[in-house]
Amino acid sequence: MNFKLKNPKSEKESLILFYSTLSNNERFVYSTGEKLPTNLWDFNVQRPKKTKSQKDQELINMVSMQLNRYSLLYNKTKSSLINSGIDLTKKKLKEAFDQEFKNIKIERGFWGVYKEFCNSKKSLGQWSKSTQNRYEISFFNLMKDFESSGSKLNLDTIDDKWEGRFKTYCENIKRHQINTYGRNLGLLKAFLGYCYNEGYTKNEHFRKIKIKRVVTDQVALTKDELESINNLDLSASKKLERVRDVFILGCNTGLRFSDYKRISRGHVSNGYITVRETKDKSKTQRIPLSKTAQEILEKYDYKLPKISDQKFRDYIKDVANLAGINEPVIKVVQIGNQTKEELTTRNKRVSTHTARRTFITIMKNMKVPDTIIMKITGHKSMSSFNMYYKPTSEDVELELRRVFD
Repeated sequence: MNFKLKNPKSEKESLILFYSTLSNNERFVYSTGEKLPTNLWDFNVQRPKKTKSQKDQELINMVSMQLNRYSLLYNKTKSSLINSGIDLTKKKLKEAFDQEFKNIKIERGFWGVYKEFCNSKKSLGQWSKSTQNRYEISFFNLMKDFESSGSKLNLDTIDDKWEGRFKTYCENIKRHQINTYGRNLGLLKAFLGYCYNEGYTKNEHFRKIKIKRVVTDQVALTKDELESINNLDLSASKKLERVRDVFILGCNTGLRFSDYKRISRGHVSNGYITVRETKDKSKTQRIPLSKTAQEILEKYDYKLPKISDQKFRDYIKDVANLAGINEPVIKVVQIGNQTKEELTTRNKRVSTHTARRTFITIMKNMKVPDTIIMKITGHKSMSSFNMYYKPTSEDVELELRRVFD
């Protein structure tokens, strides 16, 4: 830790800089805002020199007093962080110096760090649009509501008891099912991991948080049902026709909704669709273009209709209902340890992700090898891939009789 002149060879005055080389070899340099004639600077001790001139000495005393403030704050910050088991970094020093000398208020605590976390992930391009919305809208609102219920959020006090209160709130007040609660725990763990890595807390409870997931009874359409939807005359309702067409495209490609809804001419070449996943930008899928998919793309001149996620989910249920896919079914709802059955209709279970699940199920029923299907869908593990296979009771009966009868 020391001081130096910014312009040591100046014949007049120079700005004085504070600097320090940290243990990780980072070099922290900060302008003190103080200026001093170079002839009044002692280059050996890197401090103002004493002089017999009373006028110069008054300036030296005033500058020296200011420089002492920087030294004291540096030592205080360093000592505080070390005692807390946190590394001294350029970022933390700058925050401390800005707050002291520039009156820049640094918002800390749960929400201050949360804001920084979101801004950091967005600026680094690490989030898809859907992930960003989860953190900045749904998860943000959930945590605000939880705090409003009387549970103050503090990075250092998230422990087993806090987790128990959060679980009770999500299940009893928000009525979140197991997978919804698990997804939110995953978001929380990622944020707390960031807090730990950045040195905002030494609380490692987030490592102990267990996330439970269950395989839900989701819908996959049969090939006949898909044909029924495809053959519907929807000329009287352009909105339903557009939703139907985009959905059929998804069922013919096996892509996620976030990917199949954005296919354009630039993604199509030599009979293949090549698209980089929005969920995992390191993955690029190359999918043979079926005749049906080709016809849909040509129908819209390779410019698919823009439809919001929510409207798509609502309208595709109406489309399935018009196609006669509306027989009564039981929906199993699991909240905590409670399991409840609800009577609904099959069309109400159809959603954006049904297209991907339908593609995989039909391909498997047609005896296409798993390795080929996974090559198309981009799945890396059999466990996650098999969660998409939804054979009907008719499929099960057919296969059993084929083997034993």
